[in-house]
Amino acid sequence: MATAELDGEVWIARSLLVFSLVWVGVGMLAARTRFVRRPGAAAARAAWLGSTRPWRARESVLGLLPLDRWLLLVVPAALLVVTRAVQTSFLSWAHVATVFCAWAVFALVIRAVVGHRSPWPVIATVGGVMVLRCIVTLLALSFAGPAGYWTVLWADPVRSAVYIAVASVLLLWVFVAAGWTLATQLGARRAVGGVLAAVGAGLAVPAAAIAITGIEPALPAWNAEVDLLARVLGLTVTLDIAPDAAWLVAGLAAILALVGLALALPYRRSAASARS
Repeated sequence: MATAELDGEVWIARSLLVFSLVWVGVGMLAARTRFVRRPGAAAARAAWLGSTRPWRARESVLGLLPLDRWLLLVVPAALLVVTRAVQTSFLSWAHVATVFCAWAVFALVIRAVVGHRSPWPVIATVGGVMVLRCIVTLLALSFAGPAGYWTVLWADPVRSAVYIAVASVLLLWVFVAAGWTLATQLGARRAVGGVLAAVGAGLAVPAAAIAITGIEPALPAWNAEVDLLARVLGLTVTLDIAPDAAWLVAGLAAILALVGLALALPYRRSAASARS
């Protein structure tokens, strides 16, 4: 039974990987050919251009049909949720909910910063990079499965180092690309402020959740594989972390969000300053 469940999770990961690669491939093809006229191809094109050339995200979303706009939202969000669910063997929905809420808060703050301007350029950019990040995770899950993801990948220093490096670069690129896209609409200062505010608010969500429930019970509940990883690496399950560490992180994240918000606000020179 356990083997059948494991095989099922591996094939789900492989199916998601194929879908993700097809989505990216359609975006690359539509960016160079008239294939963009096919249903959904314009959305894939916008996501590809936004994730790789954020300075073109604004032009890539011009004339998008309602279907394409929905796909720009639904495809990355659904892929993120299902990928995280497979990664935790469908055992830790707290993990999935926390990650989804964090990114949802990030997106809502960015949307608020954009204001009356079109949010679709930054949606295409962030969603496009999110698909690329999911592809990296799905590659590991497709070969090793959820169990092997921890017992094989993380137990091997070289593989884990490569995986962490690629995943970290893509995570950083989410924020850089989002800021780059916002800069074409809001200017550099407000773009940087908007990203900082969104990152701070998004980080404050899981930090506050862990602080409320407590670090010791929160981490195993947040990811059911923590105990397995600890046993494989010969670590103790007891965590030597200060009880107030999560509150400290939440507080720092809130400060970051406030600083970003201050930078993101539009400033207008007074009449006297303008005359001078």
